[in-house]
Amino acid sequence: MPFVMKGDAQGDSSTSGTQTSTLVGKDTGGEHLTVVSAGIDPGAGLALHIHPGYEEATLVVEGNIEAVLEGETRILGPGDVLLAPAGAKHTITNQSDKPAKVLAIYPTTTFERVFV
Repeated sequence: MPFVMKGDAQGDSSTSGTQTSTLVGKDTGGEHLTVVSAGIDPGAGLALHIHPGYEEATLVVEGNIEAVLEGETRILGPGDVLLAPAGAKHTITNQSDKPAKVLAIYPTTTFERVFV
C-alpha cells in the first residue's frame, strides 16, 4: 500500500475560487477510492450537482462552509461532514471571509459530477 505525500498530490483543474488536488485516486494507487483536497476561497464553491452512481463524503478540515443537501442548508465547521447519497443534489460554498479546506471522499476512481 503506497504512502501519498501532500507534495506529490496530483493537481487538478479547478473551478473559479477553488484549488484541488487528488491525494488518492487511480493514478496514486487507489483501486476503488478517490480523496480530493480542496481549498475554497471566500465566496467560492461548487454549483449544485449530483453524483449518479456513488455517494460523496465531504469533511471540513479548516474554516466554515455552507452545505446544501436536497434543499436543506447547514453551516459546517472543522470535523463536520456532508454525506451526499448517490443522486442527491448538493453543493458547498464558502460564505465566510476566510479560506476553507475540505476533503472530498468518493468510493470510486471513475469520477462523475452532473450539474443540475
